[in-house]
Amino acid sequence: MISKEKESIIGIGIDQGIANCGFSVIQLTGEELLVLKSGTIETDSKLSLPQRISLIYSLLTELTNTYNPKIIGCEKLFFNPRQKVPADGKKGRNKSASIVMTNMATGVIHLIAGQKQIMLRDFVPGTVKKYVAGNGRATKENVIAAVKYLLQREDVKEHEADATAIGITAVKFFRDTNGKLPEKKTRNKQKKGA
Repeated sequence: MISKEKESIIGIGIDQGIANCGFSVIQLTGEELLVLKSGTIETDSKLSLPQRISLIYSLLTELTNTYNPKIIGCEKLFFNPRQKVPADGKKGRNKSASIVMTNMATGVIHLIAGQKQIMLRDFVPGTVKKYVAGNGRATKENVIAAVKYLLQREDVKEHEADATAIGITAVKFFRDTNGKLPEKKTRNKQKKGA
């Protein structure tokens, strides 16, 4: 019988997006991390949106079927309706449209997790930095350096590196919580005058 400390946990980290969807399959055994597969799903902008989403769905489903993960991790998305105007005064990228497209990819991940009954957790950047670099305020460069060290490669693309960092976070989170999501705290609101 394998001791709990040596039990392997497999998770998939996803840096979701329609044009570029990073993925990384991570195995954690004790404190040893192993990247089983990683890369970026790139969809051609000439394809229709349904075709692009279908491609992402098919490839991520194939990963879950092949590796049978216990957890899928992705990035928690935030939307700021007040966009800053670039210093040069030029119109910047339409972030509202970008967030909608990214949320479509997030929906695909939720669908797969629901179909396969896999735990899904979205992580804020500070949590990823803490699990990967040991400090919630680490720089992006610190996180990428840790990922490059783990992958033993210097040519890691941004989306693959982000997905690997999320995957590391996911398997460590699963281990630390014994595979259970923490209960949400509820606030007791008292009625005025009571």
